Amino acid sequence: MTTDYAMNYNAQVGFLPGATITKEEAHMPQLIKSLKTYKKEYILSDLMAGLMVAIIALPLSIALGIQSVPQSVSANGIGYGIVTAIIAGFLISAFGGSPYQIGGPTAAFVVILFGYLSNPDIGLIGLALSGAAAGVLLILLGILKAGNVMKFFPYPITIGFTTGIGITLILGQVKDFFGLTVSPCSALGIEALNNGGVGKLIGIIGGIGSFDVATAIVAACGLACVIFLPKLSKKIPASFVALIVCTLLTLLLNECFGASVATIGSRYGDIKAGFELPDFSSVKDIKLGSLIVPTLVITFLCAIESLLSATVAAGMTGTTFDANQELIGQGIANIGSSLLGGLPATGAIARTAAGIENGAKSPICGMTHAVVILIMYFALMGVMKFVPLAVFAAILVSVAINMSRFRLFVKLAAFGKRDTAILIVTCLLTVVLDLTYGVIGGIALALILNVKSFKKGLSVTQEEGTIKVKGSVFFVNYSRFMKAIEATSACENVIIDLTDVYSIDESSLEKLGSVIKKMRIDAKTVQVIGAKNSVKNHVDKYLEHFSK
Repeated sequence: MTTDYAMNYNAQVGFLPGATITKEEAHMPQLIKSLKTYKKEYILSDLMAGLMVAIIALPLSIALGIQSVPQSVSANGIGYGIVTAIIAGFLISAFGGSPYQIGGPTAAFVVILFGYLSNPDIGLIGLALSGAAAGVLLILLGILKAGNVMKFFPYPITIGFTTGIGITLILGQVKDFFGLTVSPCSALGIEALNNGGVGKLIGIIGGIGSFDVATAIVAACGLACVIFLPKLSKKIPASFVALIVCTLLTLLLNECFGASVATIGSRYGDIKAGFELPDFSSVKDIKLGSLIVPTLVITFLCAIESLLSATVAAGMTGTTFDANQELIGQGIANIGSSLLGGLPATGAIARTAAGIENGAKSPICGMTHAVVILIMYFALMGVMKFVPLAVFAAILVSVAINMSRFRLFVKLAAFGKRDTAILIVTCLLTVVLDLTYGVIGGIALALILNVKSFKKGLSVTQEEGTIKVKGSVFFVNYSRFMKAIEATSACENVIIDLTDVYSIDESSLEKLGSVIKKMRIDAKTVQVIGAKNSVKNHVDKYLEHFSK
């Protein structure tokens, strides 16, 4: 029988309707929970899924490492990316709260990490300290049961900043994709503008004259592989195939046709496998005040991205996850990665989905993936010098396109002027300046535009499967709405009466759509009635597009 504590805890962490968790299981790693019911026939599925994810993750981790670490700071960006995949990948699975979450370096971090590492007041040691401090904050957030942070975060802001990061990431790949010689922009006068999307675009325009045909051919080949091979079968490790094909093509072009396609070897020299631990002897030279913003941004991005990834995994498998334990696992992983020569990390949607599609049954899949990457790291580094940089640019362009979710961005922009304004402002500030400005600007605008909603308030009542909602539903108060829906978990027929709802924002509609979809999968009948005027239009459009 479900205890009151369990019901409250489920509401806090955002479990799907019908899910329960006991007091004893709170703050218990998912690995331990999974082992309690683990079957011996699962082990082969987890091992094979982990192998496939590792094959997918290796080239992606290299690409993310190269793009995150400026060559002027360290020539071992490859090592940083791979070590992050090994350390953080293992710890996230071992201590996290999701059965399927697989973590490591992600595209969301590339732009901000490059900026932090380029800052002489931060550098490698400052970033290591910020990553470890962020890990401590994540653990505290988990212990304090702040896993419901996603519930109160406006959906348009999430899509706005992820799209903005994706656009900036694409601009950052143009240099290696087309073989351009690009100089850092200094024309805009303000550092944030020079390092942002506008500055990158100015640099690209200035370097057009150095366009290299051979490099563009290799990059186009790699992009074709990562885009079209998954359409044949999702089990094909498209990134790994692209790496092999583009390496062979580069050898052919360079040796037989006299091309000069840049490779890892030509730019970085011989790369040796190993763990490059931070040298904290220079910590006295770090301005600790300069680490406050990086620490907070890393904490925020880890929390948001990891819970998004875990939510996607839960939707794919019909399972649940403990959001508070997930934050604790992310914290442990970031402390470990930062102190052992890696970068900040979080849950990775692409790797997590690949594990599920390849038959993962438990966190053992993610742990296996980390061990396999470790083996490949020491076994394959001798031949990595022949791999062209263009293929990593192609891989990251594909990742950035998927991350940007342009179709969803356009659909969301069709739902009301208020949320559209929040979406566009967040995206533009992220592209033009950076993530920090984008999120702060988006939240400020969301609060300003929802002042009227604050005044009207919200009341929700539930009786025998009928939920009556009165007032304005928006990102700050919709948890009450969700708790009422959860209280109907034993009902086969649920009616949601929106007759007295004055307005509803996209964050609430997104959550409502997800819950309704889950309830219908569980063979329950759900009716949304009474919505009027603009509320009816928004509800009908949203459920049509996002609850299928």
